[in-house]
Amino acid sequence: MKQIYAISLFVAGLLFTACSTPKDITYLQDLKDGQTVQTLSYKGITLKPSDAVSIVVNTKTTELTNLLNLPLSTQVIGASQATALAQSHGTSGYTLDSEGNIDFPLVGKIHLAGLTREEAAVQVKRTLEEKNVASNPVVTVEFLNLKFSVMGEVGHTGEFTINRDKISIIEALSQAGDLNLYGKRDSVFVYRQEGDAKKVYAISMLDGRTLLSSPAYYIEQGDVIYVQPNNYRKRQSSANASEVTTASFWLSALSVLTTIAVLVFK
Repeated sequence: MKQIYAISLFVAGLLFTACSTPKDITYLQDLKDGQTVQTLSYKGITLKPSDAVSIVVNTKTTELTNLLNLPLSTQVIGASQATALAQSHGTSGYTLDSEGNIDFPLVGKIHLAGLTREEAAVQVKRTLEEKNVASNPVVTVEFLNLKFSVMGEVGHTGEFTINRDKISIIEALSQAGDLNLYGKRDSVFVYRQEGDAKKVYAISMLDGRTLLSSPAYYIEQGDVIYVQPNNYRKRQSSANASEVTTASFWLSALSVLTTIAVLVFK
C-alpha cells in the first residue's frame, strides 16, 4: 500500500504542476497600485519622407482659403470655380518627398520631416505669414497613411491605422485583439526602420519598468510587432505532442499507474 500511495502522490504532483496557473501570463507584474515609473521623454510621432498628411488652412477670406486648400475633386470643364469647390468633399493630401518637403500652394516647398503634427501646423502657418500670403491663418494637420502591423499570436493580425500622436504598444496590441493564450509575453519583438537600417526591440509585457522605459513603448509609423508562439504552441506543431501537457493525459496516467501498482503489489 505504501508503494501505491507514493505513486499516487507522484502522479498527483505532476498533475498539479500541469494544471497550475503559469506565472508568465499577467502583464506588468512588478508594478503596484500607486507606484510611479519614469518613462522616456516622447513628444509624439514625427513625419518622415513618403508620409502623407492632410493640411487644411482657414483664412479671413473665402477666396484665399479656397486657393490654399486643394480640392479632392477635379474641376469639370466649363464649370465655375464655385461649383467645383461645392462638389469637393475635402482636401487632398501632401506626400513628403525624399528630402522631407511638400510643395504647398502659393509658397512652394515647406520642410516637414522630423516634425510632429502640431509642429508641422506651426511651420505651415509661419511660412504663410513670412511669405505674406495669409495673416494669422488657422492650420490643421492630420495623418493620412501612417500605419503599423501586428503579426503572430494575437487575436487578429493585420495592418492598423495611426490616428493619434501617441499609441503605446499596449494600445497597439489591444487593437489587434491582445495576445492569445499561445503568445509569448516575455519576448514581443518590434521591428522599426531607422534610417537605412532595421532595428529590433525585444519587449517583455511582464516587466512594467522595462516596458515603460523602452524606446519601442510608443509605436511609430511602419513598425511591425511580432508576438512569438510560446512553448505550448511550439509543441503543438508536432503530432500529439500537446497531449502530454493536458489534464486528461495526467488523469489517464494516474489511473494506469494505480492499476499497475495494484496488480504488482497486491
